[in-house]
Amino acid sequence: MTVEEFYKKINADYQDVIRRLANKQIVDRIVVKFKEDKTFNNLQEAIKQKDYKEAFRFVHTLKGTSANLGFSKLYKSTNILTESLRNDIYDHLEEEYQNVIKDYQEIITFLKDVK
Repeated sequence: MTVEEFYKKINADYQDVIRRLANKQIVDRIVVKFKEDKTFNNLQEAIKQKDYKEAFRFVHTLKGTSANLGFSKLYKSTNILTESLRNDIYDHLEEEYQNVIKDYQEIITFLKDVK
């Protein structure tokens, strides 16, 4: 699967990302490398340890990456979790975190087929 086909699978706008980042080759390389990024793993560990200050830092980074790469579903779920952690609101933290996991894993699942 190409990177462009990957974007179709996740219902995202590949051409918009290329326009924003100004270089198709860079976009393709960054998207493929996304699955190697440790930010999500670090977020998982911080949540497990209930280190919400670190969790905020990692989810905020993941939110920014998602925005830049046009991963709109992941961006939305990370934005919600970011704001809860920023404001020390933990009432729905587990549900919000599970949404991030689901959206992240969807991307990783499709990325496995990108060549």
